[in-house]
Amino acid sequence: MHRLPVLLALFALTLVLFCWWLHPQVLDINRAGWTLNGKDWGQNALGLAAYLRRGGWPGTATPLILAPDGIHLLLMDSNPLLGLVLKPFAGWLIPAGVQFIGWMMFADVALQVMFAWILVRDHAPTRAHVLGGTALLCLLPSFFNRFPHPNLAAHWLILCGLWLFTDRVRARRWWAWLALIGVAGMTHSYLLLIVLAIWGSAVLREVALGPDRRGAMASVLGASGLGVLLVLLHGLNGEAPVSTGTYGSFPMALDALWNPTGPGYSAFLPGTMLNANQGFEGFQYLGVGLLLLVGIAILSAIGRRPRVDGMVWLLPAFAVLTMVAVSDVVVFGSHRLLHARPPQWVIDGLDLVRASGRLFWPVAYAMIYAALLAVWRMPRRDVIVAAALILQVADMVPMMATIRAETSAATSTRTFRRTRDPRWSAMIAQAGAIDVQPPDPFRDGQLLEEVGWRAMLACRPMRFMYVSRVPRAAEQRLAGERRAFLRGEVPGDRLVLLYRGEPVPAGLRARAMTLDGVTVIRPVMPARPAACRS
Repeated sequence: MHRLPVLLALFALTLVLFCWWLHPQVLDINRAGWTLNGKDWGQNALGLAAYLRRGGWPGTATPLILAPDGIHLLLMDSNPLLGLVLKPFAGWLIPAGVQFIGWMMFADVALQVMFAWILVRDHAPTRAHVLGGTALLCLLPSFFNRFPHPNLAAHWLILCGLWLFTDRVRARRWWAWLALIGVAGMTHSYLLLIVLAIWGSAVLREVALGPDRRGAMASVLGASGLGVLLVLLHGLNGEAPVSTGTYGSFPMALDALWNPTGPGYSAFLPGTMLNANQGFEGFQYLGVGLLLLVGIAILSAIGRRPRVDGMVWLLPAFAVLTMVAVSDVVVFGSHRLLHARPPQWVIDGLDLVRASGRLFWPVAYAMIYAALLAVWRMPRRDVIVAAALILQVADMVPMMATIRAETSAATSTRTFRRTRDPRWSAMIAQAGAIDVQPPDPFRDGQLLEEVGWRAMLACRPMRFMYVSRVPRAAEQRLAGERRAFLRGEVPGDRLVLLYRGEPVPAGLRARAMTLDGVTVIRPVMPARPAACRS
């Protein structure tokens, strides 16, 4: 019972942070319209819904997206772990057309609070400092800036990794690392890489300082086996996706810690940026409160040996992550200082971490944790922690208001805003498959997602959809279908969506019509009945 007040305080903190961040209506799973806004929410919700409609359990792929090749959930930025949990109940528990994005984001906040508390509870001098430290670890702006992407908002995986690492006894529990690596691998590849970096640092420390190397070797062998299992579950089939060649387009700027980049993201400091990519993927602003906390901790460490729970062993991995985050395009504010373009094979090899600015997240959390440890040993720790909290909250007010406004559409029960004509449903149900010309995911993302959502409801395959990486076979198929479309050759049961300005080939003009201002090539032959199993 003595923990009940703490648990209630943590639950209250979760509710306050979530409602400050997003509209509570996002928790209504029957309101899917707010997710179909042309951003990552739509593809995330669509991927999971398509998997629940038609997907092979225990695999994590659905044939309804990028048909006939299909795609696995990670490449739709969906959550394979949630898909595996829900799929066995999809036939009777999950109706078509529901979204779980809101609950995933609520879980992100709740788990963030829980693991922040676990990380600091054994080091804070008082219960009040435990709650203060928990709140500060949960108020990192880069966490809330991941609002379009609930998988990448699972920063609690980073906090859990730091918690395992900071105690030598816990760090030797290879089974705990395997569980964490497994969950990270079923959440997002960037978080998997970050967790692997922290785990690798723990292995390095044991190899150097441990009484024997058996624990480190067991962990390495176990992780290798787990990696094979993850590949099998995700159904990658050994096919490498096509490189986008965009490494260096999403860097972390050298002044990122004190640069809020976009306008309205800080109540106190001005922001500058080279481009929008830096303002999102490269966003690493700490906030005035956390800058104060870290600055005081650095000043206090001058001339003395700081206590950092062996975190010095994280430095090699964190140095590599930071260099990759900065990338080959060195930016300061709105200025490009250097563009050291490496050979193309290096660019292609780093394509898996093209959004490189994300990789600084664990360094930021480690800085805040180390700063808390330092401040808690100071005589004026109460004043410092309180001041940091007040300044951090005040600084984030405009940012959180901007983000919350992004989910205002959740107050409406309307699903479709671009495709309101009732003929859409009948035409999609008549089609054997739906195609998009040209196969460009960025022309009109909202339109693409709404048509994809309608296709999922009718259990009709989308031959094109935005995915984070396009498999090579799918890219070759799309190129061939583009050439065939330009020749006027489209199968009779195919529905083709044309982006604005795309001319209709002469041989297809008899099949062209307009719905809601969108030109489509309608199907003229009956399709096979839908074969959804859920």
